[in-house]
Amino acid sequence: MELRHLRYFVAVAEERSFSRAAAKLHVSQPPLSRQIRDLEADLGVELLERNRQGVRLTRLGNAVLAKARALIRDAESFKAEAKVLDKEIHEELRIGYAPSPTALIISKVLAKYHELSPGGRITLHDLTHTEILLGLKTNKLHSALTLRPREKEMRGLRFETISRHAVGIICPPKSPLAGADTVRPSTIATQELIVYRAKDFPEYHKWIAGILDLSTDTLILAQECDDVLGVIAAVESGRGVAIVGEFITAVSGNRVRFVPFASKAHFLEVGFLYRANRLSENTKKLIAACSACKSV
Repeated sequence: MELRHLRYFVAVAEERSFSRAAAKLHVSQPPLSRQIRDLEADLGVELLERNRQGVRLTRLGNAVLAKARALIRDAESFKAEAKVLDKEIHEELRIGYAPSPTALIISKVLAKYHELSPGGRITLHDLTHTEILLGLKTNKLHSALTLRPREKEMRGLRFETISRHAVGIICPPKSPLAGADTVRPSTIATQELIVYRAKDFPEYHKWIAGILDLSTDTLILAQECDDVLGVIAAVESGRGVAIVGEFITAVSGNRVRFVPFASKAHFLEVGFLYRANRLSENTKKLIAACSACKSV
């Protein structure tokens, strides 16, 4: 017995006519009659009473009709679910990331994800914080590896912390500050600063001003840069110091020296940011991969 036998039987039962059922199914009548007889023979029961006026369901035929309809519905549902599953399995995840903050975790997360989803495809997009938030909210990104957003930016989003990092400064290796174990924010308040461009990182200037207990217009800015490599190069050249998370050392190596602030209250959270609803199976696997890589 095949699914088409049930479809043919339901059509004949609903139309009460082989000819009308054949027209509905776009098949000729003789093969349709043959398929119904094959079904009856397979089940070992008579489902239809045939006469000159048409066909009528037997008592058992009525019972089988209800079951046949349910099986067809289940088959259609299964087919639809299989298509969704196939789409998700072959779905290419679009992930935004902030290069410097995620340098220590991104390879671990991707390796774990590919363990959980062999053959899973990922496209990484190097984006600013603002671009990541926009990408998530416009469905251009499935998720992101980035710094924790501010609370007012979290509407409709969830954040899972993977790691926490001390905040401090980077300075040239020959700087007088390079030999210190820690540094106080008040000491840095009078230093020339290398900063990210306000246009690309609008919250960065407010963040460092808050750490230094200054207003943004009193910061002593030596140079603005549009990416982390520019910041490192400017600091290495002796132009000033930069306030950063310790994760920058994964990018800078020994070109500069990282000195943490004395206060342990200053730290940054790096993690996985994603939409709060309609998670695909692959996104769920990526969440699991991030959880497996947690260091907090």
